[in-house]
Amino acid sequence: MKEKKFKSLSFRIMSSIVITSFITIGGIFFAFEKINKHAFYNMEFQKATLILKTIEPLIAVDMYLGLKNQIDVKLKQLMQNKEILSVKVFEKDRLIYETRSKNSYQSLFTIKWDILQPNSRKKIGTIVLSYSNHNYEQLIQQYTHLLLKMLVILFLIFIFLGAYIDNLLKPLRKIANILKGFTPEKKLKIEPIQENNEIALIVSALNEMQEKVFDYARKQKDINAYLAREVEKKTVELKRQLFIDDLTQLPNRKKLFYNIENLNNDGALLILNIDDFKEINDFYGQIAGDYVLREFAKKLQAFVEEEQNISVTRLSGDEFALCFRARPSHRTFMRIVNSLSKEIEQMVFHYEENEIYIRVTMGGTLQPNEMLEKADIALKVAKEQKKYFLLYDEKLEIERKYQENMEWVKKLKAAIKEERIVPFFQPIFDTRTKKAVSYECLIRLIETDGSVVSPYRFLDIAQKSKLYPQLTKIMLSKSCQYFEHRDTSFSVNLSIDDILDAEMVQYIQKTVKKYGVSKKIVFEILETEGIENYEEVSVFIRKMKTLGCKISIDDFGAGYSNFEHMLKLDVDYIKIDGSLIKNLETDNNARIVVETIVDFAKKLNLVIVAEFVHNQAVFEIVKSLDIERVQGFYLAEPDKEIPKTSICI
Repeated sequence: MKEKKFKSLSFRIMSSIVITSFITIGGIFFAFEKINKHAFYNMEFQKATLILKTIEPLIAVDMYLGLKNQIDVKLKQLMQNKEILSVKVFEKDRLIYETRSKNSYQSLFTIKWDILQPNSRKKIGTIVLSYSNHNYEQLIQQYTHLLLKMLVILFLIFIFLGAYIDNLLKPLRKIANILKGFTPEKKLKIEPIQENNEIALIVSALNEMQEKVFDYARKQKDINAYLAREVEKKTVELKRQLFIDDLTQLPNRKKLFYNIENLNNDGALLILNIDDFKEINDFYGQIAGDYVLREFAKKLQAFVEEEQNISVTRLSGDEFALCFRARPSHRTFMRIVNSLSKEIEQMVFHYEENEIYIRVTMGGTLQPNEMLEKADIALKVAKEQKKYFLLYDEKLEIERKYQENMEWVKKLKAAIKEERIVPFFQPIFDTRTKKAVSYECLIRLIETDGSVVSPYRFLDIAQKSKLYPQLTKIMLSKSCQYFEHRDTSFSVNLSIDDILDAEMVQYIQKTVKKYGVSKKIVFEILETEGIENYEEVSVFIRKMKTLGCKISIDDFGAGYSNFEHMLKLDVDYIKIDGSLIKNLETDNNARIVVETIVDFAKKLNLVIVAEFVHNQAVFEIVKSLDIERVQGFYLAEPDKEIPKTSICI
């Protein structure tokens, strides 16, 4: 019962009124009490002060004239005031008169007042007056009693007001109890109220609403049945759209996830990726590409038609999957893979008057946990190793390799953000003067503990993770800034991708101009990447030479070097690859190749640089071949600063 009363509207209204009123009255009470107490106290204090102001000149005259008897008379007259409890008169600091009243009050306050010499501001004594607080306490007590009476009266008014409001709201409680049994199919009997007030209006509105709801409920029965049927149809359609690929009408990636989750640690997975599918779109057009995908999907379905436990899925644009609902033996799995590979080799897609052939790379796994991830890893490694198929095997440590790569990507991003990618400088010496004539800027990553990481640990990963352009920009900017005010030339390595990137070329031009190093810088183009886009590379070289920069072909002689590079490209230097230089003392064939390169380069008036000079014997051979410039660990290792003077051994 208490809980119901607490939740009733009348109780809440009254509670709000009472709480608000008592807070307001209480605030007023305490505010007025504080103000009035202060006023009453000041009034009594001013009375005492007025007495002292009145008596002080009289006592001052008597003290000045030495009439102490007159002081006694005046103070006795003063003590006739019942509120004065005691008076003390000090001449300087000596008590000369004191009188006390027979009245005794516990509460009093004491006032000190200086006695000044007549017609002067000179202090000649002090009056100390003890004044009773009796009147002040009586006033406060009367005031408090009055306020308490007012609070009691207000409390009684609130009780009667609450009872009245509770009686007014009784019809509402009755209506609320009736409405608890309301349903659209059942009418409630709510008796009309004769009074002309808001509650009567509510009752009338409720009765009208009941009629409308009851009529609407009858109509809704048929509509609801119709909607239920339509919702069921749409649900089936949405499920189909959710799990079916629009182009091929095969189950999609979401459906594959769903199937894998319901395999209960069983099954196998094979992923197929169409090699170079972008070329089909580029050469024959997007419509032809879509046609090939649809036809390929049909052929895959036909291939697995007799296999009851294999379903075909389209994962993405040119990627499909065969999901095995029960794990086959290794022999059976390989038989299916080989059979499918042969089938695909014989597939021909006729589009208009064209015959289109495709190749695929496949990756698979027989391990039930994380099937999609493992099959995808196997597919990527198969592409890297240029194999048509690879089965995931933990002995390959593929996951560890991927994990390491991910860690290096994180390290690279952190190093770039924290500016821990820095250039180290390795001198290039003139073999005649034995002095350093240039410095190659070599990239290094500084670990958080200060250790230095060589580029072979992270450059390949940077290229795969699309971080390589950022590293090129950092190296170029920091190298140019370092040599801005140094009177020596320096070289920076560029990849073919850097040269073919229009945005990167603009950045290179802007940076070289910004630091004013166009006459000092040499751009080393990596020959090992295969310089095939002669026209684009020539355009870059012309732009740089217009600024005053020089060009070198780096790693010349490695892999499938082509002397045509020296003829077609307007370069200034060639740097013979270290794989030839380091074997000069032991490999006669390497010496013959180097001699040929030197002879050819000199006829073109190119400056030759030999790298990887790692001992005295190689150094002497390089000099004997009339190679002008050398570098290598035997002569000097890369360092973060260049020495003030540098002479080779």
